[in-house]
Amino acid sequence: MTLSGPEYVEPCEQADSCLAEKLRTLAPITEEQAGLMADLERNRNEARSGDVIVEAGAPCNDLFVLKKGWLISESFSSGGQRTIVRVHLPGDIIGSSQVPYAATPYRIIARSDAILCPFPRKNMSNLLERSPRLASLLLTIAMIESAEQEDRASVFRRNSAVAKLALFAQQTFGRLKLMNPLLRDSFHCPLNQTDIGDVVGMTSVHVSRTFSRLEEEGALKRHGSLIRLIDEDELSACSGYIDRYDQLDLSWIPEK
Repeated sequence: MTLSGPEYVEPCEQADSCLAEKLRTLAPITEEQAGLMADLERNRNEARSGDVIVEAGAPCNDLFVLKKGWLISESFSSGGQRTIVRVHLPGDIIGSSQVPYAATPYRIIARSDAILCPFPRKNMSNLLERSPRLASLLLTIAMIESAEQEDRASVFRRNSAVAKLALFAQQTFGRLKLMNPLLRDSFHCPLNQTDIGDVVGMTSVHVSRTFSRLEEEGALKRHGSLIRLIDEDELSACSGYIDRYDQLDLSWIPEK
């Protein structure tokens, strides 16, 4: 089953704090702690597909919680070759990897209509000081994202187009399902083939051919922007996918 359409509202969009709901998938938090997260999401800005949210080189003054939609962070080589370094999905903090720096090296663009909640970077100080538990959970998310990045790097070293695309589909679905447990086996991907190619390091033509191969093998099905995972065992055999949100040991996290 795939949930979509003009009347459908993502669970993250309805929540007082999308970020609090994400942390709750890892460990319980109190209402007071959820309120601290909600303080970061008081302001809501809407963006249209194609809008530039942040230009490369812009001061890193604000961060954003993404409540709805897809964004990408992209960089360009000296020769003009683009790389999409991150695909942002609901529940993500946009710009978190640039917190230690004065400016962002990435251009951030909406790839679908989106809702973002901007907040000053300095507001993170209040949250981190008041709740070591929230600070630890945010650190946990950052470590999980780092592990996922390492998984992608490992697959890229194998130079297998099938493995790259299978891992992209599985990691993306896993991240979406974390915030929307009603998803069963399908998701809408607003990225075009060039975007996907720039995420996984392939040409758009190669992406198309590899999707066709995975469809022929019965591993997944693609219809327009809809991607359906049919045989996850087969996909995992190709990609070596590991659910990095599964079997966590968070016994070290403070209670308050």
